[in-house]
Amino acid sequence: MKAEGGFQGPRVRVRTKADGRGKTAAAYLLILWNRRRTVRRVGSLGRVEFEPGFYVYAGSGGANVLKRIQRHLRPSKPRRWHVDYLTSGPGRMRPVDAYALPGFSECRLAQRLGRRLAAVRGFGSSDCRCAGHLYYAPGLERLQAAVEPLMSASAR
Repeated sequence: MKAEGGFQGPRVRVRTKADGRGKTAAAYLLILWNRRRTVRRVGSLGRVEFEPGFYVYAGSGGANVLKRIQRHLRPSKPRRWHVDYLTSGPGRMRPVDAYALPGFSECRLAQRLGRRLAAVRGFGSSDCRCAGHLYYAPGLERLQAAVEPLMSASAR
């Protein structure tokens, strides 16, 4: 992860070997950076306020996790999921990093993130009981403190 001004583009890291077809079943984390306070309309959630800082989205891609992540990295796409409202269009949040993490479900990732970061209530969790699947970190240290334990657990 780089500090705010030094982005070189997102890097996608996979924490497992792919199967024989080159696919990896995994949940994932998408790290986004928001430069300034914004209010965005997010599908059925309506208007949502986003403070400057980092956001971590916990998602699920199944066997096509890498394609799902690549879709999120594209600045232009149809808006299908809540996260699409943040990663497309003018003033979009910038992807910083993405991690495919086997052995986790998106809800388990969200619950673990919720121990250290504040949830954006209802974001990405319309089909489950989680508080949300998007979490806010005001700075890089808080972000790393929340994400690094998940990376370590996935590497085991």
